[in-house]
Amino acid sequence: MLEQAGAMFDNMEAMMYRLKKKAYRERMEQFREKNRAVLTEMTDFAGQANNRDEAAAQVAKALADAVEARFAKRGKISGRSQMDINLFMIYFVFPAILLTQSECAVPLADAIRDEWRGRFRDSAQLGYTTYEEISSTFQEKFLGIF
Repeated sequence: MLEQAGAMFDNMEAMMYRLKKKAYRERMEQFREKNRAVLTEMTDFAGQANNRDEAAAQVAKALADAVEARFAKRGKISGRSQMDINLFMIYFVFPAILLTQSECAVPLADAIRDEWRGRFRDSAQLGYTTYEEISSTFQEKFLGIF
């Protein structure tokens, strides 16, 4: 399950570089388009299961396994890498899951958040929010400069 989940983190640094409202909107569209198959696989698996919470937990574990396989060196992810991954999760992965508008999107995001908190160091306080809430925090211009 989720064989291509690690690919969701391709260009993670470039996606997070100099985020402004317009750039965030464009990068989120690119992220969703590029990862449509993985996002669909995640929501479909959880949505079609008899026990949605258990299925969401399985998806969360598979995603965390993929991240660990991609970023761990000698069995551990460095603190800096983990912080970058956490920010990427907050800015792109969680909002993209919620933007699917699947009926299992929130339980899936909850399961991923819980897996992350229990599995990765420096992730105990990890939370998520919607694309709209993040986008609304960006200012169009600051003192007419940007």
